[in-house]
Amino acid sequence: MSQVPMMSEYLADRHNKTPLDVAKTCAALYSRVFSRLVTRHYNNSLSKTGLRITQFSILTAIKLSPPNSINELAELLGMERTSLQRTVEKLIAKGLLQSQPTGHKRSLGLSLTAKGEEIYEQALPKWEVAHEEFTNLVGADDWAETAEKLRRYSGKLQSTL
Repeated sequence: MSQVPMMSEYLADRHNKTPLDVAKTCAALYSRVFSRLVTRHYNNSLSKTGLRITQFSILTAIKLSPPNSINELAELLGMERTSLQRTVEKLIAKGLLQSQPTGHKRSLGLSLTAKGEEIYEQALPKWEVAHEEFTNLVGADDWAETAEKLRRYSGKLQSTL
């Protein structure tokens, strides 16, 4: 007859993970490795436009739903506000974004300038090629299922932060 382990044994085992255990199971590690590889893939396609995928994603989010504040945009993109602020400032300096008062407290809204719209339109077909290459590589159905799971996981994690 097998013995049931004591709670202290269970807890001790739970806290004695090896580096290999971490390497095999860490969600942060796997998501960062995957994210870096995907980022490089999209950046390669966008390089001639002068945009990086992070910048393109910010422009896309602003076009989709112009935010009332940098905080609102950071929340939408799941980014740290300070990191987003630095990237937005670069896009403003490049003449691709403009900020203007929203009339909501002291918030400044963001919108694409005419130059920003032009660059975005140049970048969009390059993003489409990169996205098609990516989905062909991983499988369109697999990616659609994975993307849905990632949205769900992101929502769950965001609710805890």
